[in-house]
Amino acid sequence: MLFKKIRERREAELKRQKKETLKKVGAALVIGSVVSTVVTLFTAPKSGKELREDVVNKVDEGTEIVKENASKIAQKTSDAAQDVMIKGQEIKEKAADKISLVKSEISKTIKDKKKQLESSGKEVKEELEETSEEVLEDLKNATEEIASEVEDLKEEISEDIKEN
Repeated sequence: MLFKKIRERREAELKRQKKETLKKVGAALVIGSVVSTVVTLFTAPKSGKELREDVVNKVDEGTEIVKENASKIAQKTSDAAQDVMIKGQEIKEKAADKISLVKSEISKTIKDKKKQLESSGKEVKEELEETSEEVLEDLKNATEEIASEVEDLKEEISEDIKEN
């Protein structure tokens, strides 16, 4: 999407530049032809008929020169635009390849991290189970010891009460 917009902007800019160049060249050729025709007319010591024929010939020559130069400029501009399009396509392909590579690397990293987290989670769960079993065993032993001591105290108290 971004590359498409960039390409469209480049194409529009190239078209605009091509038009501007053609306008400038065309205007320069027309002005040059007119000036040379006027200079020729005023400096030529010829009759009216000969002068009109020369004017027609010079206008035809000027027109032909303008057409040739405009054609050359159009071809050069077209070639330059084609070169730009090719370079743009190459850049687009390289960028797409790099994006694809980065995307696959990120995907691989995410999968690896997910596996690590799953493995760590299993280890933590196993440790918690072992620890909870140990704690339960310790509580059971402590409860038995307390119960035994309570019994012993109960007997001592009973004996003390009987003695008094």
